[in-house]
Amino acid sequence: MVPMPLTHANADGNRLADPAGTVSRLRSALAETAPDAPLAIMVHGLSYSPGQPARCPHRKLYGPTCPEAWGRRLGTGTAGSPVALGFGWESRGSIWRAYGRAPEAGRALAELVEVAAALAPSRRITLIAHSLGARVALQALRHLAPGTAHRAILLAACEFRAPAAHALDCAAGAALDVLNVTARQNRAFDLLMEYGFAPGRRGCTTLARGMAGRARWCDLDLSCAEARATLSRLGHPVAAPQAWVCHGATYLTPGLFSLYRAALSDASLLPRLRAALPAPAPRRMAANLVRLATFALPAGNRTPS
Repeated sequence: MVPMPLTHANADGNRLADPAGTVSRLRSALAETAPDAPLAIMVHGLSYSPGQPARCPHRKLYGPTCPEAWGRRLGTGTAGSPVALGFGWESRGSIWRAYGRAPEAGRALAELVEVAAALAPSRRITLIAHSLGARVALQALRHLAPGTAHRAILLAACEFRAPAAHALDCAAGAALDVLNVTARQNRAFDLLMEYGFAPGRRGCTTLARGMAGRARWCDLDLSCAEARATLSRLGHPVAAPQAWVCHGATYLTPGLFSLYRAALSDASLLPRLRAALPAPAPRRMAANLVRLATFALPAGNRTPS
């Protein structure tokens, strides 16, 4: 497999680091693809640091040499392959610290999206974000002009429903299609998130429980056999996640990146998915996991903002 054009950009606090270099690299990557090829901006989650080789997302999660890298799995180098743009932000430290830092990273991400849109106004721009990267992507919306980003693919999003709804309630959010991908293999992490930030607080639930009924929003539960059968009927077969617990199930499961790549350029895919997927079943957390989360994360008022 020949990798598609892969480039990178980083945040420096709430601004884009090295804007001139970013523009030069992106312009070169765009020149290697068809003029209408889509652009995927990839956003990582917790525990990465662009300035540290051992924790650099551009060497690990995005590629190009890592066998499971997103960039490698999104493209084949054929005509129409997308441009992959990896975005790095400082997410080391505790989840509390990284969660609080995400809004300023979102401001830097918005600057990157505006740069990409200015260089390639005819291309569809999609944000692909995992875990806390989903919070970064959502926080970027209030800084964007409507229609600048066309779609967001959120993978095991580490965000709560109320802040997500607030972030989407802006012009850019109203114009955005969202595919929210969840899996039972991530449920322990979702539970720890809910009990760690606001234990026992009613209504403080994560995006793992979906946002059914919201316009331009599509929930996809990979653990649902009927949902996977629907994907197969639409031409995107996806395997069932295998591990019992896996925070990366929403990007490691075979078949997913074929679906995600199709979502970059096919504007009709999410409306068809919304119409065909079964209604999500209510998600109840097991009592033993509740006890585990309560034990692992002492009670405290860490309500998300």
